[in-house]
Amino acid sequence: MRVAASADLIDDREYAAPPELVFEAWTKAEHFARWFAPDNVEVPLCEIDARPGGVIRFQHRFPEGQLVSIRGVFDEVVAPTRLSFTFTFVDSNDRPTVNAMMPEWPVGAHIVMTVELVATARGTRMTVAQRVAEPELADSAPIVRHRKLAAIGWSQTAERLAQYLERRTPWDS
Repeated sequence: MRVAASADLIDDREYAAPPELVFEAWTKAEHFARWFAPDNVEVPLCEIDARPGGVIRFQHRFPEGQLVSIRGVFDEVVAPTRLSFTFTFVDSNDRPTVNAMMPEWPVGAHIVMTVELVATARGTRMTVAQRVAEPELADSAPIVRHRKLAAIGWSQTAERLAQYLERRTPWDS
């Protein structure tokens, strides 16, 4: 595992699907939008250009109606074994903004997410880590609170991925 030591490990699990399918679930908007959210959260917008320098843009719509827009850039894309991208909360014009669900989050702070996929006898071991890109913010109260929320949200999201892969292995035409 090459995840940076400063990153928080948020998931390490095995899926009964080959790395190529798990990688595609991360890099194709039509798949990503079906699972990349906590329980009861929809992804009404999703655009992915999975190449170094390519943009990832998506929205989360929460049950209460709040809409959170997220935009990022891929730093590393190595099919089917590794992804790294940085993202931040943005407004409708892609400008950094306050996250309605976490108003204390520092505007413009970036999250770096790293995904590593390793083939196993069962399918794929996926390791996901994330960290705040700005080291001076890493121990601030809002970021520490976010780590706890991210662990809960990610657990739900990873379970949605498992369910999605079970229904989609191999991908339906």
